[in-house]
Amino acid sequence: MTDPIIRTAFHKDILKSAHQDVDTIVVDELGLKNGQVRADIAVLNGKLVGYEIKGERDSLVRLLPQVDAYSEVFEKAYIITAEKHLDKVMKYIPEWWGIYVIKLNSDNKILFQYERKAMLNESRDVYRIAQLLWKSEAAEILSHHFGYKIKSVYTRQQLYSLLAEACNPNLMSELVLKYLKNREGWRIGQPQL
Repeated sequence: MTDPIIRTAFHKDILKSAHQDVDTIVVDELGLKNGQVRADIAVLNGKLVGYEIKGERDSLVRLLPQVDAYSEVFEKAYIITAEKHLDKVMKYIPEWWGIYVIKLNSDNKILFQYERKAMLNESRDVYRIAQLLWKSEAAEILSHHFGYKIKSVYTRQQLYSLLAEACNPNLMSELVLKYLKNREGWRIGQPQL
């Protein structure tokens, strides 16, 4: 069973209501840390929620850096894991992460056993959350919300640093969600259920 098969089943089974909610955006392969790490699935509603898939064929080699990246950005995070990885995964992920275990029923239909509920992440990084913004969006937030005079020579990194100084994680998440939801034509071709 491959990641795309698991992902499709998860969208249809667990994320069906998120897809039907007009105030929610579901995104596959959301880039974190300016694309250095990709979240398998992100659900953007009132919170930033990330899902990492580790199927039976997957290695856990990259899991620790992925966990670190998710933990810097997401308010809640879940791992969707094959049963064979469960013991190791439990050692790698923080206690606030939720867990779904991938199972097959007698008809070889994929099921997701809800193993542990995610709790709120209290240790997010404002700079890393800001990295979800495009340069123009970061400049606009600094200008409109915080009164900064933004120069065109500022790099993205400089803008993210200014945001990190001006915001706390909750406000940054709120602003980022607003901008991600209002992007036009962004993520066309995403899963539609």
